[in-house]
Amino acid sequence: MADEIPLLGRLDYGSQLNLIVRLLEWTVEVLPSGARELLEGEGRGAVEAALDYVRAAAAGSPPDVESETFEELEDHLSVLADEVDLQDLWQLFVALSDSVGVPAEDVTVDFTRTIMSACCDVGDCEDLPELPLGTAEPVILDAERANANCMRAIEYQKQLVRTAAQD
Repeated sequence: MADEIPLLGRLDYGSQLNLIVRLLEWTVEVLPSGARELLEGEGRGAVEAALDYVRAAAAGSPPDVESETFEELEDHLSVLADEVDLQDLWQLFVALSDSVGVPAEDVTVDFTRTIMSACCDVGDCEDLPELPLGTAEPVILDAERANANCMRAIEYQKQLVRTAAQD
């Protein structure tokens, strides 16, 4: 992914937000069946509503983030992220919560990378061994490279960045 970081810096904030939308949509689409089942019910509605907010912001018509509905959605995503039964999806809920209501002009390379990292960790890297906090980044990268699902997510993200940089 290191080669794509400079490409992210070339993207304006609107292009980065569009990239985030595509990434969030793909992440939900490719969830493993167990994680997908966790989304049925209230989780699915919150995910769809959050995606609608992010899509609207990317399209240049951000929804009213001062509305009660918006605040309820943010609260709901936070509650879902903390639910033990949905622990496998907490990164997705955090990524959505962070992305909801962010004006395009506030999207930075660091913000985009944070969302990309969270999305990669949702389901795609589910078979990674538990690594203790503070594990050196090269050790983490080696574990990710040894995981086929994780590599698929990383390759998809690289392609998204390269495609966005060409547009």
